[in-house]
Amino acid sequence: MLDVDVMFCFDDRILTGAGVSILSMLDHADEDTRYRIHVMHPGLSKNIQSALLELVEGSRHKMNFYHIPASRFRDVPKNSGSWTEIVYYRLLASEILSGLSRVIYSDVDVFIKKDLASVFEIDLSDCEWGGVAAERNCPDAIMHKYFPENSKEFIYFSGFMVMNLDLMRGNDAVNRYFSGIEEFGRRLKFFDLDLLNICTTQVARVPFSYCVLETIYEANDVTSARDYGFLQSVYSVAELEAARDKPAIIHYAGKRGKPWQRRDVPTDFFSVERRLPKRLQRKTFRDFRKRWLSRKGQAHLMSRTPVERI
Repeated sequence: MLDVDVMFCFDDRILTGAGVSILSMLDHADEDTRYRIHVMHPGLSKNIQSALLELVEGSRHKMNFYHIPASRFRDVPKNSGSWTEIVYYRLLASEILSGLSRVIYSDVDVFIKKDLASVFEIDLSDCEWGGVAAERNCPDAIMHKYFPENSKEFIYFSGFMVMNLDLMRGNDAVNRYFSGIEEFGRRLKFFDLDLLNICTTQVARVPFSYCVLETIYEANDVTSARDYGFLQSVYSVAELEAARDKPAIIHYAGKRGKPWQRRDVPTDFFSVERRLPKRLQRKTFRDFRKRWLSRKGQAHLMSRTPVERI
């Protein structure tokens, strides 16, 4: 039995997304994989924690919770929307998870379709973390902000990371990140993503299949997908098509909003959402507002229906 440690960071505004991310991961676990799930949060109620524990009840998998005091990130750059101080929680992994050698970090707006044991064991020699390349790092970057202080060939997504916690501790990564916040704070656009790319000298490559953007996943012709414009600086059409056809993780990022905020929820996502404890299916006012706003624009943005991709 292989223990695979996976960390998620969220609050009670995104319970449905977190629930589906976790349950889809458990659904696709190999028989010899045992997930140890680590939830960092700003103050989830005991009632919500109990509902999350139902996802692993009676299984071989485990779940633990770690409360992060608001004081840790009181003055960091953030916004009032999706990018609150919670996006920085992943920076504390080597400190909070002091007994672990490595951990997978995942965002909670994803659908996991493959066992994660193989990526958990990737070679991280001399690398503090491994991530999916997003686009070439240059002044002409399309989607992400260019920082001349970042000397790496690529800019990496921070929504899925395999973290070498031993090396991070040895390199005093947490203090280095906070120093980076002080130095680059006003220039940060994508907050944690920018900071992790600037403050890390070497990143191991993780296949794009672990961050298949929804526009690529749904596209008959990947070159027509909205995100192809920046992805083509890293990936060939054949590589994008291969990831589209056999994704490990679908990442619901972009203007369409999150699946639980839509009128027409992707079929695979909805099939898992409906199995969640009712306490995790709670929608916020923001969710209902985004669902209303998506009614007019959603249909013409989809290149094929969710059912066709199942």
